[in-house]
This record gives sequence, C-alpha cells and structure tokens, in this order.
Amino acid sequence: MLGVRVRPRNGDALSRLRRTAAVCWLLLAALLSASAMAGWQNNQQSDAQDFQITVADENGVAVPSALLTLTNRSNSIVQRAETDYAGRYRFSALATGVYSLRVEKDGFFVFNSNDVRVGEGSNLEVTLNHTQEYAESVNVVYSPPAIDPQKTAVTATLSRQNIIDLPFNVGRDIRYALPLLPGVLQDADGQLHVAGANTYQIADQLDGFNVSDPATGLFNVRTSVDSLQSAEVESGRYSAEYGKGSGGVVSLRTLMGDDHFRFLATDFIPAIQELGGFHFKTWTPRFTFSGPIRKNKAWFMNAADGEYDLNLIRDLPSGANQGSAWRVSNLSKAQVNLTSSNIFTASLLVNDYRSDHLGLSVFTPLPTTLDQRDAARLLMLKDQHLFPGGTLLEVGGALGAYHDSLFPLGSNPYVNRAGQFSGNYFETTNARASRMQGITNLFLPPRVWHGRHEFKVGLDADGIADRQSYRRRPIEIQRPNGTLAQEVTFQGGVPFTQENFESSGYAQDRWSPSSRLLVEPGIRFDWDDVVRDFLVSPRLAATYLLSRSGDTKLSGGVGAYGDGTNLDLLTRSLDGQRTDLFYGSTGQTLVQPPLVASFLVDQRMLRLPRFTNWSMGVERKMPRAIYLQLQFLDKRGRDGWTFLDQGAAFGGNYQLESVERDHYDSVEISARHTFRGGHMLFASYTRSKADSNAVLDFSIDNVLFSPQAGGPLLWDTPNRFLSSGYMPLPGKFTLAYSLDYRDGFPFSLVNENQELVGAPGSMRFPKYFSLDLQFERRIHLFGFMWALRAGCNDITNRPNPSGVNNNVDSTEFLTYGGIQGRALTARVRLLGRK
Repeated sequence: MLGVRVRPRNGDALSRLRRTAAVCWLLLAALLSASAMAGWQNNQQSDAQDFQITVADENGVAVPSALLTLTNRSNSIVQRAETDYAGRYRFSALATGVYSLRVEKDGFFVFNSNDVRVGEGSNLEVTLNHTQEYAESVNVVYSPPAIDPQKTAVTATLSRQNIIDLPFNVGRDIRYALPLLPGVLQDADGQLHVAGANTYQIADQLDGFNVSDPATGLFNVRTSVDSLQSAEVESGRYSAEYGKGSGGVVSLRTLMGDDHFRFLATDFIPAIQELGGFHFKTWTPRFTFSGPIRKNKAWFMNAADGEYDLNLIRDLPSGANQGSAWRVSNLSKAQVNLTSSNIFTASLLVNDYRSDHLGLSVFTPLPTTLDQRDAARLLMLKDQHLFPGGTLLEVGGALGAYHDSLFPLGSNPYVNRAGQFSGNYFETTNARASRMQGITNLFLPPRVWHGRHEFKVGLDADGIADRQSYRRRPIEIQRPNGTLAQEVTFQGGVPFTQENFESSGYAQDRWSPSSRLLVEPGIRFDWDDVVRDFLVSPRLAATYLLSRSGDTKLSGGVGAYGDGTNLDLLTRSLDGQRTDLFYGSTGQTLVQPPLVASFLVDQRMLRLPRFTNWSMGVERKMPRAIYLQLQFLDKRGRDGWTFLDQGAAFGGNYQLESVERDHYDSVEISARHTFRGGHMLFASYTRSKADSNAVLDFSIDNVLFSPQAGGPLLWDTPNRFLSSGYMPLPGKFTLAYSLDYRDGFPFSLVNENQELVGAPGSMRFPKYFSLDLQFERRIHLFGFMWALRAGCNDITNRPNPSGVNNNVDSTEFLTYGGIQGRALTARVRLLGRK
C-alpha cells in the first residue's frame, strides 16, 4: 500500500505537529529562493528574440493551461505550448517576422491573430473571453474540446453550455446534472458518488473552497445553475493540492460580471394546479444579474434561485391534505482589481429551506409529518497577487455555517400499524456545524533544469465545530389486528459539541523534459487533531504524446489519497442507547430478552482512512474530430471506519474501528464529437465493480442485529451506458437529450426482528433506464432574445424505483416505491436584449 503513516505518541503529538508546520514553511521559503534564482538566471540568459505571451480573461484574471499555436507565416513552422499558472508562456529563439497566433481553451471563445510581430516587441497580452449563452457578436468562435497534453488527471467536465443545454431530472440542481458524466452516480437521497466512493469521501469545492457539510461530508449547498461557469469532476491522478477526498474532487466554478450589464431570467412563470380550487403547484424562478461596478476595474454578479412546491394529496381530508416547501439561494460576488497585478474577490452564498408537513402521504397523515428548517451561510474571500518575477500568490479564507433541524408536530406516541402511521414522529433534530478555512497557494515562475519545471506549493487549515441535539421518543410497531409486535425505546443521549482542527501542506511540480512528455510528482501532508494522525501522501502522474501532432496521448499515475475525519461516525457514541422489545401474538408477553444497542468510540484506536489509486488512460483524435478516450482506474482502501458488532448476547454493542477495506476498479470508454457552433454528441460505457469488507451502516436509527459483513457497495453498478447531446434541427430548433442505462443498485434483505437475511446486497433493483428529450427554439420578442423549451423526462415511462420493502416477513415484501415515471417539462429563459 503506497504512502507513509506517522502516528505520534500523545506526549509528543504537539511538538511533531509544530515540526511538520516548520518543514512546510521551510519548503515554501526554499522554493521562493529557487524562484528568485530562476528569475535572475532567466534575466541573465534572455535575448531579443524571446517572446512572451500572457493570457488573461476579460477581468484580468490569468488563464492557465490555454493552448497556444504560433505559426511562422514565412516558413509555416508551427510551435505549440500551454500557459503556466500565471497565464504566461515564453517562446525562445524565435526568428524575427510575422506570425499567426491561435489561443483556445474550453469555456472560452477562440482568439485568432494573423499579425503577431516578433522582433518589434518582446511581449504580447491576449484577452480570452468566456463563452456567453447569448453572444453579442456573430463572429465569435467556440473553443472545441481537444486533447490537452498538460492535463494528467482523470477529468470529466460540464461546461456552462452543457449545464444549460443538456436535460436532467431536476434542472435547477447541479447535483442532478453531474451524473451525466461517466463515473458519477446519484443515490435516492440526491447525494453523489464518484468512482465508487461514498459521498463523504468526495471533496466538494465552490470556487476553490470546501463546501461539504463539516459534520457529515454531504453535498447539500445549493447555488443557481445559471451562476456556474463549469462543473468539473476529477476521479484519479489529481494534484497533491487536493486532499481529504479519496473518492475524487467535485469543483464548481462560478461566473463573474464583465464590462457589459447582463440579465438572465429562467422559469419565472409558476405552474397551476386545480384541486379544490386553483393553487400554485410549482414555481422555480432564477434571476442572474451582472455587470461593472467600475469599468475595467470592478465587477459584480448576483444569482438568485427560488423554489416553491405544493404537495396536495387527493385522498386526505380537506385542511389536512397539503404540505408546502420553499427554498431560496443567493450568490453575491464581486471582484476588484486593486492594481493590474492584485485581484481581490469576495463572495457570499445564502441558502434557506423550509418544508411544512414533510413526508405527507396517504400512509403518513399530517400529524405524523415533520417541519424541516435548513440554512447555510458561506462567506469567501480571496486575494491574488502577481509579483514582477512571475510568482503568483493566492491567499483566501472562508467561513461556513450550517443549520439543519427537524421538528415533529407533537409528542404523542409514534405508531406503525402494518405500514399505516399515526401519532407524531419520534425524533427531534437540531444540528449546527461550522468551518473556518484558510488557504495559501504559491505558483512559482517556470524554471529550466533538464526541461521545464512549474512548481506550486500550498497550505490549508480548517477549524471545524459540530453541535448536535436529539430527542427521541418511543416507537410502537403493531400488527394489522392492533396487537403490539415491537416497541423501541431510547435512553441517554445528550446535546454535544465536537471540534476538530485539520492542517495540510503540499508541493507539486509540473516537469516537461520534452515537448511531448510531462511528469507531475507531488507530495501532501495532512494532520488531524481529533484522531491525532499524520499522513504523508506521495503522488506521481505523467502524460506522453505519441506524435508531434498531439493526436494520441498516453496517461498514467499512482498516488496515495486520504479522507478527513467523519464527525457523524465519530459522535454516534453520544446518541445514547436503543432498546428493542419483541412481543408475542397477544402483544403482552416478551418472546425474547430485550435487545440493547449502543455505540462505542475510542479515538485513540482510530487511524485516518487511506487509499492507493492508480490509473492508465489513452486519448485519441479520430477522423471527423471524434475524440476517443479509454480509462482504467483501480482504488484500494484500508483503515476505513466502520462499526463492528462485538457479539454481545441479546443486543448490539457496536465498536468503531479502522478495519474497512474498499475496492473499486473500472474500465471506461467514451467518444465525443463537437459540431461547429458548440453543438455536441457524447457516449460512454463503463464496466466497474465497487465492494467492501464492511457494507452495513449501523446507527441508532438503523440497527441491524447482525454482524458486519462484506459485499457490493450500495451504489455498485457493474454496467452503465451514458449518452447526451444537443444538435440543430430545421426551423431553428435545437434537440437536446440525455440517456442513462445501468444495472440497478443492490439492496439487502431483513426480517421482522431486524436481522440480515442472506448476504448483504444479495438483491438488486430493476435495471435503470431514462431517456430525457427536449426541443428548444430561440425567438426575438419585445426587443429581447428568448429561449423556449419543451420536452419530456423519462419519455419511455420507465418506473425506475428508488425504494423497496426489503422485509421478508412483510405482506408487502419486494414492493417498490419512489416511482417517478414520465413527466412533461417546459422552460422559458430571458437571455437579454436583442
């Protein structure tokens, strides 16, 4: 298993941590010195025919990894390169003359110039403009996706155009768009799984800051999809910059205003339902406004996203037949260029959600429902400074606060009578979590030593607090004749606060020994204050172009990846005990001694989870600009946290231990073709396997009186085929579609005594198939450009259930639920003034 683990003794843990921080700062100072020396050497060795190109966007932000194609017009000699972290590249020993320059990057319009004069100046600054949904000029050219020789990571990306044009089930939530990418799956709770990983094993980022829930690791933060510039998923060979996410990285990048005022409105017309009168059924408006605060100096962007849903149940009495929910999110963002080399950005994200009578249905009438209140606040500040020698320093800080609560409507006993519920829900929840995050990244200017080197180093510190409060009341489970079959009671459990401090440092080199070979060695250090464990994670990735044309690229890499502390698992010992009583047919006599469940955690016995990931890939440009990609990924984890039943008679004493071993491997083949104008077609097939030696998730609300066991993970899908695209049709229409066909998720069987029946994951849901088809036409009306869309989700009306009755003793055994079926959709977008 790759990687080094150092576990300090309690007596010298603090001193070891201080030494680690000192090493990180010494490494930073050494690289700064090397940078200064490299800059001095470069200044000494420069000549008149060196030519530097600097690429920035419309707001002056450096554009790294932009593809440069420089062609000498006199002899047609072509040179290709990519910009560094500061958006720069210096061509050496160029002949004096006139050149053609093409600059391109996915997500930007192409820059073309046929009059670049080398010899009359040593520098050229290029502005690369982001693509816009409604471009003012008809002469703009989109940058087509191409093989990127500088990209080593296993990456899948949704561009802004993809997010807007491709249909997905919940068009206002980016979590439902990401499963359009290979290797990304979504469970019944809306949470994401990347390359076989659990949700809390994924690093979720918004503009470079961690937005995962500090306690659970869930991805619950919402921002308007209209505010997103791109959504990227990295599942292998990713940089040492990213830690505390062995499963992968989900990175969301948001827009920024420019020197033009822009206004966008989507779905601002509510849907009406008639049931005992007319009601607003659904309303999901989105409004985005951006522009200059001061032209060429400061800009803003504000994206508001609202949602209102009314749940009306026909078979319930009037006055007790409706529940409602509303959600509001707002992202406000501003950028100020303090100087030409100093950029300051501030963002504030606000989320609020309220649901009254959550869970209302024929089987769960109004008194048994819950009122839910959720909120999140995230303040992000970032400063970038470019020094004269080419060093780029990025410093940022973020403060996130999260609040989740569930309140029952009373305190009456909660009764489950053969699937029909009465009384009031048994649990009250009040959870607050916060994270203070600080980041520092230093990007050093390129240095030539046996090839070209680009260094970056960084530090990250997180202070986390988790505050939880639960109240649980008894549950009665009755037979159809009303006799008591089971009673559940809870003892203990008090409000608690759990804090943690995490610190990290990394160093990464991008080494190009030749124009066709790239090697990226890196190393990462992570410290966790709760577990008091220290991880060292070396990583290595490389790419090689088989020809100078760059039409075929080989990639490969291996590395160690770790996870952060999951406070949700760590604090289950504070939830108290649960006692289950089972009664005979009369409901009066116990048929066995009480079963008592409790959860035990000894932090001194835990280690941080660790994975070794290795992967290989081939990319090939085929005729007609079809890009083929083949990827193989293998992940092997150890020291994962899981609860083990200690084998006590008539109960479950579960001990949290670092014994879980996960394994995931996959082979993926995909093809993409991009048409002129940005239209595209995409298809992929993935064969994978995700399993573990510990797949049962024990908690006080979900107790199985069975020993821990291995099997497939709940999101294992051995076969999956994906396809999506949008293409022009006659009459100025556009067709957009998405298709997902895969094996069903596994599930386990239990009996009425909450014991596992058979092996975990021995059953599977039916095969999943969904085809979404939509048509769009753009029109000019009232002086504005409008985009009108209509279509159908799940056009084949496939049931695609998300729930099942898995109790072998139930009369409703193997009855599926959560069926969606065919749904008509419509969308109206106001794109801007004609």
